[in-house]
Amino acid sequence: MSANAFVQHLRIAGQYARIGVIRKSQFRVEFWSQVVMDCCWYASHVAVFEVLYAHVDDIAGWNREQFRVLLGFLFVSDAFMMVWLGQMWRFWRDLKDGKLDSFRVRPGATLFLYGFQQFSVEGCVNMAVAMTYLAYGIGRACEHVTLGLVLVTLIAVAVSWWVRTILVTFYGLVDLWLLGSDAGQFVNEAIHAVADRPADVFGARVRTFLLYILPVGALTQVPAGMVLGRYTPLGAVVAVGWLGMLGVGMFAAWNRGFRRYESAMG
Repeated sequence: MSANAFVQHLRIAGQYARIGVIRKSQFRVEFWSQVVMDCCWYASHVAVFEVLYAHVDDIAGWNREQFRVLLGFLFVSDAFMMVWLGQMWRFWRDLKDGKLDSFRVRPGATLFLYGFQQFSVEGCVNMAVAMTYLAYGIGRACEHVTLGLVLVTLIAVAVSWWVRTILVTFYGLVDLWLLGSDAGQFVNEAIHAVADRPADVFGARVRTFLLYILPVGALTQVPAGMVLGRYTPLGAVVAVGWLGMLGVGMFAAWNRGFRRYESAMG
């Protein structure tokens, strides 16, 4: 992507954010209802595992403090989904209804223009909550908070956001290649629960698949492992590099699948 194209997409994202703020300023009850509901979701996850750790010392080699970091990355990646990618949950319906015609001619990458159009202000509040919990978890799990740890954490947060984007792209890709289906929603519901537990609970082959092929486990375990030192520097570079290439390949497959889309006007 050229510098001009990058700046253009930033401007488009800014307009999406402005529209989202205006929209939510008119529906304040909905705003606070969404915030409360998502905070309850966070609290339920925390409570379940705090109860479990009251009876065991570790789960699949993760102690209580380490697991809080893993949960923190789950919350951060979920908040990113709420802030920017909420429209992707409606993709299968728009695909069925033939509402994607206009995205063929809009000035920008089709996946970006469609997926990032529904900016969520309440998602920003949830992101603040998630980042606070993540900081708390890292503070309890790591003896010393150094500049290096902060930089690694920022990279790890970006990795969790990137993997979330890969996954929602994959779910849309399933629908594109199975035109008129809502198979992506089914796949998401079938495997999403993997994200809130360590991939180490599975066997080696399943764990590799969930971390590096269909990277549901990489939402949490790869960034948490980077922060907690469960990866060597070389291992972290290899894992992040592979996830980067996987994402680029997934986006290319999505664009190819979109060209197969038979619009309502086609």
